[in-house]
Order: sequence, then structure tokens, then C-alpha cells
Amino acid sequence: MGHEARQGRRTLHAGLAGVLLGVLVTASVLSGETFRRQTADASDIAYVPVERMTLPVMGASGPQSYVVVAFTLEVPRTRRAWVRKRVPAVRHAVNEAAWQSSLVAESADRLDIEAMRAALLVAARSALGPSNVRQVRILTAVPV
Repeated sequence: MGHEARQGRRTLHAGLAGVLLGVLVTASVLSGETFRRQTADASDIAYVPVERMTLPVMGASGPQSYVVVAFTLEVPRTRRAWVRKRVPAVRHAVNEAAWQSSLVAESADRLDIEAMRAALLVAARSALGPSNVRQVRILTAVPV
């Protein structure tokens, strides 16, 4: 087997491992007790998706790696349309927070999903106001 074929196989395996890690992290976050405790009455909840974003994992000297994250905003049902129109402001606030601080924290080669969720919530609330965003739900978080 040639060097290029081995390198291609390694790249494929690394990509598959990243996807599997993202699926496992997402499943553990969504099935956790925290999710059940934080969810309000379902009849008053609406979800506004935020498209995938690539965010830096910041270290002391700048970005160490990146993570692709997709999340949704849990909002009051009566504010869904208003929030949906302002998703670009949320994306801007998240980007700003990610590059100015360690919005995405990594410890011992693991993503701290709860810290990421909390930081995304702070950024979303700063853009839209605390009464307009109840919670942030991370759908996927895959290191790249």
C-alpha cells in the first residue's frame, strides 16, 4: 500500500472518529438529567435553529483547533418569529464571544459541552435579551 493510500485511510479514520465523538457527546447531552430539569412547559416553548458554526478552541496563544457546532434557541412561543428574524445578531454575538474569550473550552482532549452551552446562552441573551432566550440546546459539536 502506498504512502498516499495510508495517509488517505488515516484521514478517513480521523474524520469518522470525530463524527462518532460528536454523536456520542450530543446523545449524552440530550439524554441527561440537566435537559429534563431545564425544560419548561412544552406548550409555551418554541425552538429557533441556528445553522452550523465553526468556532475556535482558544488557547493561550490563539486558536488551538476548531469545533463545528449546531444549536437551537429555546424561546417563548410568542417570541419565535421575533427571535427567528434576529438569528444573525445571535451568530454575531457567538462569533465575537468565541474569538474574544474561551467560549469553547477543552480540557484533557475533551470538549466541555456544558461550559459551551452556558457560554452560547450568555451570548444569545446578550444579543436578544434574557427574557427572549430561555435555554440553548446543542444539537451537534464536532471537533475539526
